[in-house]
Amino acid sequence: MHVITEKGRGYTPAETDEADRFHAVGVVDPDTGKPLSQAATSWTSVFSQELVAIGGERQDVVAITAAMLGPTGLDAFAGKFPERTFDVGIAEQHAVTSAVGMAHAGLHPVIAIYSTFLNRAIDQVIMDCALHDAGVTFALDRSGVTGDDGASHNGMWDMALLRVVPNLDLFAPRDGAQLVAALRKSVDKSDHPTVIRFSKGAVPADIPAVNSLGFADVLVAQTNPDVCIVAVGAMATTALESAKTLQASGYSVEVLDPIQVLPVNAGLIEYLSDRDYVVTIEDGLVDGGIGEAIGSALRANNSATRLMSLGIPKKFLDHASRKSILQKLHLDAQGIAATIEQGLKSKVR
Repeated sequence: MHVITEKGRGYTPAETDEADRFHAVGVVDPDTGKPLSQAATSWTSVFSQELVAIGGERQDVVAITAAMLGPTGLDAFAGKFPERTFDVGIAEQHAVTSAVGMAHAGLHPVIAIYSTFLNRAIDQVIMDCALHDAGVTFALDRSGVTGDDGASHNGMWDMALLRVVPNLDLFAPRDGAQLVAALRKSVDKSDHPTVIRFSKGAVPADIPAVNSLGFADVLVAQTNPDVCIVAVGAMATTALESAKTLQASGYSVEVLDPIQVLPVNAGLIEYLSDRDYVVTIEDGLVDGGIGEAIGSALRANNSATRLMSLGIPKKFLDHASRKSILQKLHLDAQGIAATIEQGLKSKVR
């Protein structure tokens, strides 16, 4: 039996929303369907605008969606380049395999997908894409804690899953400028897959680096720091707030952003091996995450560095706002600072 439904049926604002039928909305006036507050610039819109710009420069760039054209920001690209936009329906596995074929035919596909939905296609990512050196870019929207969309939509598995995939680069930009840079780097790679993960909601103000080490940006510089914080992606803003709290308590703090988190850069490991105490912060699973990858590399390097990895525990998260969930997990600025200070006081490996 094939049951055809009509999204938004019975609610006029949704029925008249031709593009998305109110698939994903914030708080609205129930009578008009209009947002009650002005929307800030989102991660999705930054990605969307830059992909359109790239599409105007390069005829080989194509976009693929699995029935999520509007929510992933590909509607703008489709409006400009309809002949280069492919909606494969709710079939993430097919999206990946199709992209591999396009890549080997001389195109550069960009698959825009919610992070949690990539779980369905991990076999294709490994066996079709990475194994065959396909130049495909994955834009993972809603990565990390999304909160309001419920337990199933938190993009908390991506880094742990992709960490085991050979021949794959993963970028976790901290702000809009870094997202733009990561997208441009990714579409320039034609001999292996690239992944860019970014959060849901408003993109933070750009965070300038005080120095570049090549393998990481230095966001807060400190000679011989008490603690070196390695912040992954959107957690950079939180890390800076935690650093201020720790500095106010008399601790010297260094904050790094590795930007490309997979594969773990050997230069980063050499650098961290000279630090006494390192704390990694990510809004992905701790089990199998970037912190564990760094820890494994430090041990292989015979490093004496103490490492603490902070992230999401291996459990399904309750429905709540991102802010509320991060507070509950002690991954907000105050919670992170308190955890780091406890580690500094304990000096336990």
